[in-house]
Amino acid sequence: MNNMLKVVQEETHTDNENQSLSESNIDVVLVFYDAVFSQRTVECCNELMKVDYINHSQFVESGRENFKAYFKNFYQQFKRSGTHVELVFADNDKVCLHATHWASNRLFTVKLKCIDIYRLEEGQLAEHWDSVEGLTVFSRLVFFLKSFLKL
Repeated sequence: MNNMLKVVQEETHTDNENQSLSESNIDVVLVFYDAVFSQRTVECCNELMKVDYINHSQFVESGRENFKAYFKNFYQQFKRSGTHVELVFADNDKVCLHATHWASNRLFTVKLKCIDIYRLEEGQLAEHWDSVEGLTVFSRLVFFLKSFLKL
């Protein structure tokens, strides 16, 4: 695992097969998270995300290509961004992360706290749910406007 990621893993099963699957799925999600949110590249999606990826997010439509297009546009709008994973744990095919994100352009910086839940199939991201909260008053305002205007 990448040294920049502080990871806390909780054992939820005594079954070695389930624990191995959980650990493998954590590794996939952390590689994905590092590539997309720290390295700012979506090329890993071709390998790590199912073509028919289901996204239960209000901002990003389902499908691998829609995800890639959204974040390519995001990288253009926000020239600098980063993330810090606070907590990650898994139960079989589900991986849950708690992370902080920030993104800056010439005008402002947005800071967000996110809970992301991924369901994996055969080592690929198949489905995603999230809960996102702005960490500053300005971030909350930007997030509200983005949600309200569907930007």
